[in-house]
Amino acid sequence: MNPRVPIWLKWALGAAALIALPLVVRDRYFLHLLVTAGIFVLLASSWNLLAGYAGQLNLGHAAFYGIGAYTSAILATKLGITPWLGLFAGGFVSALFGLMLGVPSLRLSGPYLAITTIGFSEILRLVAMNWVQLTRGSLGLYGIPPFTPIRLGSWLEIQFRSEISCYYLLLVLVCASLVIFRRLIRSEFGLSLESLREDEIGAASIGVNISGYKLAVFTISAFFAGLAGAFFAHYQRLVSPDTLSLGETFTILTMTMLGGLGTLLGPVVGAVLLTFLSEGLRFLEDMVKLDVRMIIYGVLLIVTILFMRGGIVGLLNSLRGTGRAKD
Repeated sequence: MNPRVPIWLKWALGAAALIALPLVVRDRYFLHLLVTAGIFVLLASSWNLLAGYAGQLNLGHAAFYGIGAYTSAILATKLGITPWLGLFAGGFVSALFGLMLGVPSLRLSGPYLAITTIGFSEILRLVAMNWVQLTRGSLGLYGIPPFTPIRLGSWLEIQFRSEISCYYLLLVLVCASLVIFRRLIRSEFGLSLESLREDEIGAASIGVNISGYKLAVFTISAFFAGLAGAFFAHYQRLVSPDTLSLGETFTILTMTMLGGLGTLLGPVVGAVLLTFLSEGLRFLEDMVKLDVRMIIYGVLLIVTILFMRGGIVGLLNSLRGTGRAKD
């Protein structure tokens, strides 16, 4: 018999590794990739809650990301509101739009809901492109201020202009979000979402409030996507209409499917892997003068659907189960 490592020890070792990583590898480009991966972890996890657990196929999820980014950016640049308030304002405004988008989902499902969400995303992208006075159109909003410093007494001030400080801030946001997702998934709310995904009529027959849960999951998912968008705005300090594009949603979808749809760790694994893979493919694109990332993403998605429905996390879980059976 093999002794099992306690779960708390695994989490403690993982947290220690994440905290120590920027102190060991101090390359700014690597740290930038870590921050980018963290933003996509938030996005993929929020989409996974909606599509993976509730079965609501939203193909316009990048719209919530863009709404959060533009909301916080406009509040900071036009009204001078601190980014710390803008961060959560972006999440709440996105949640409001998520609630509005959740209303059609009460009557739509499957491909009809998917087409509706695509239209929603494209409409918002066109609004961002053409409302030049507010969004500067295709030029985007630039000069967005970073997060203001935090003072700890009179002897310490934490600036958020470097990659390493943004990494630690995002690490707190991601960890807190994953804890919230975990508690939701393992609660009665999560069980109701899964019943909704498997059989809406059956769920309604046992007393599940279908309308209430659909609106709730759309709202929660949109909030965390907007939170990611607001963070992106103050980290990148530039927001453009491309943030709301269908390509961003396709990236989020691929990350989630590759990592493991309907699992807590799947979006985390998929987001990190594809973020680093995407940056590696940039060098290949420069050589062949062709955008190959979307091609690679499409191939990965097809392979995952055909041969690895549970994604990487599902495959690892099945291998681990097989190994225990042999023991």
